Amino acid sequence: MIGQRVIDAVSKSYVDAQLSYGITWDESADTYARTGRLAGIAVGSSPGNYALPIQAKMRRCVLNDAGQVVYYLAPSNSALKEDGEASVLTGADGQVMVEIPAFWLKYSYLGTTHRWDISSTPIEGFTLHPAFIKNGVAVPYRYCGAYEGVLYDVSASIYANGIYQTAFSCTFNSTEKTITANSRTAPFAGLAVGDKIVVSGTVNNNGTFTVAGIADTIITTTEALVDETADSTIIQTQKDWTAATGDKLASVSGKKPITYGTRANFRAIAANRGAGWRLDDFYLESAIQLLYLVEYGSFYTQSMIGAGIMSVTDWDVYNGHSPIAVTGNSNVIGNATGNTAGATAAATEATKYLSYRGIENWFGHLWKFVDGFNINNNIPYVHNTDTQFADDTAVNYTDLGLVLSNVNGYPATIAQISAGFLPVSVGASLTTKLTDNYWQAPGWRVAWFGGSAANGASDGGFAWALLSSSVVAGRHVGGRLCF
Repeated sequence: MIGQRVIDAVSKSYVDAQLSYGITWDESADTYARTGRLAGIAVGSSPGNYALPIQAKMRRCVLNDAGQVVYYLAPSNSALKEDGEASVLTGADGQVMVEIPAFWLKYSYLGTTHRWDISSTPIEGFTLHPAFIKNGVAVPYRYCGAYEGVLYDVSASIYANGIYQTAFSCTFNSTEKTITANSRTAPFAGLAVGDKIVVSGTVNNNGTFTVAGIADTIITTTEALVDETADSTIIQTQKDWTAATGDKLASVSGKKPITYGTRANFRAIAANRGAGWRLDDFYLESAIQLLYLVEYGSFYTQSMIGAGIMSVTDWDVYNGHSPIAVTGNSNVIGNATGNTAGATAAATEATKYLSYRGIENWFGHLWKFVDGFNINNNIPYVHNTDTQFADDTAVNYTDLGLVLSNVNGYPATIAQISAGFLPVSVGASLTTKLTDNYWQAPGWRVAWFGGSAANGASDGGFAWALLSSSVVAGRHVGGRLCF
């Protein structure tokens, strides 16, 4: 009888190993090894969908505001539905999202080695990844915006293009109804007819205008203008950050992402889409990071899947640090992972992308706010109930029991926690250990993820900037809609 129990235990252990798969990382030696059904397969590249049942189920879809899948997109071309008919990615059918299936996780730390194992089914010793306990309820899927967040202008009933041009010289012509930029190469690239812009910093032309025509350096407006040259003109997308009644965050193709709001602003317009909608959150981002890490067996995301839009050297003179690329550049590869970016010229990068399994510009191009994640004097607090997300507070949040590094740099060691990859010490490099930079500051801080177009090698799928106060808005910071 004892012998049979031993046989049964060994048999169960074997079955569990075939159901689960994962990765180990020795943070001292900086070495990786695959586990479970992937044991023996070399790290440093994807073993393919056949070996990755959880990652293989990540796929783009169109989601309505009730959180229901309207249809799935073709695996290799998002311009098509799964059945081959033309898809609608403009928002008319819903938001373009990446469906991520729930999975179970087991974590351990022994000596200097972290181990993460995942399974698509419950196994003894495994727990449901906390990303899938949303608002206190276990859910079978989470949905991450396929694109960086776009603004839906409720008052104008349009999906708007993001722009924030500040402190530059413009000439206003009353006869032609034109605004001409006297500096910057392509300050208005990406705007479209019908976009609403707000002008300030002038003597005679402060107000809201409708774009009637567009060239890289010239806007024609519907409304009248007054002749003048204003050296400190500010031109930005019309935005209404009001909770409940204001604009909405979106994930649609063919638009410049929206920037220049606080995390609270982005939180409000994400929630304005309806119950269950939110900004990307800490636990969902940690789930995506883990799926990537198990797939590639390396923290070095730029080496594994590409640089992304991160090497631009002329961003300011091009468009004053406004978004460079429109959403949807990666539609041509659908659910696949790929990268065409990495050049130094903003004009070149305007048509480029990085995508991890359908998540376009997962890192690079723009920093993205991450919600449900507050930091105070390097102590992290997390939460996964979106109606209780708030800044500069630990109320309702879980103290992870950690003190993160109080030094900026490349992380050398990370916290011994099952969900999340948070730096405890720095001292690595852009090619060793966690190869993406970490920034921090004392006091209450909000989280930015992934890096931006000018951060270079510091960008990546494990880059965190935990140094911004909650009142900061930036032209290089946006958000990603999630459900």
